Amino acid sequence: MDSFASIPMKDPKGYLTREQVEKLIDAAENLRDKLILLLMYRCGRRVSEVLLLTKDDILWEDKKIIFTILKRKRPVKELKPVDDYTLKLLDLYVNHNIRMRGIRKKPGNRLFPVTRQYVFKLVRKLGEKTGITRVGNKKLHPHHLRHSFAVHAVRTEVKTAEDLRKLQMYMGHANISTTSYYLQFSPDELRSLVDGMWKRREKQ
Repeated sequence: MDSFASIPMKDPKGYLTREQVEKLIDAAENLRDKLILLLMYRCGRRVSEVLLLTKDDILWEDKKIIFTILKRKRPVKELKPVDDYTLKLLDLYVNHNIRMRGIRKKPGNRLFPVTRQYVFKLVRKLGEKTGITRVGNKKLHPHHLRHSFAVHAVRTEVKTAEDLRKLQMYMGHANISTTSYYLQFSPDELRSLVDGMWKRREKQ
């Protein structure tokens, strides 16, 4: 079940559209499940990185979250910026848990006390509910949310080599070649290369 997340995306169609992501997240029946999906997508995180979060990992004033990255020789703590909407929902969720479960008394408690298997089944269930059962040539998987974040980032934000480096840092890729794979999804980089090449040829 975890092997999917250990390799880079190879299927050129192996990502969700923004509309499909929104459908999946909106289909979640409670705030906890919605936030799990939201963090995987909007922060481009792996399932394990989301499930290890505690209340103390959220830096509210800095608008950042400390994620534990396990895909290294040893676990590494990394700060990642988070958008205002996700942060607002996290605040609602944490405050709800303070009232209901006393999370403030046990700061080491995980925010999402569920298993990887639960998240896998959740995504599959929401996929069936929304009619999104396959992505490219594979069955819908939680890691598709991370891939989709990278594709959408390349399409809208990556314009220079510096931008690609920033995306590498945010994704936590050890090698820039892994991040570079997503360049094929840019509507501008490769299109301008091809169009420019043949336009110049035609003028000669």
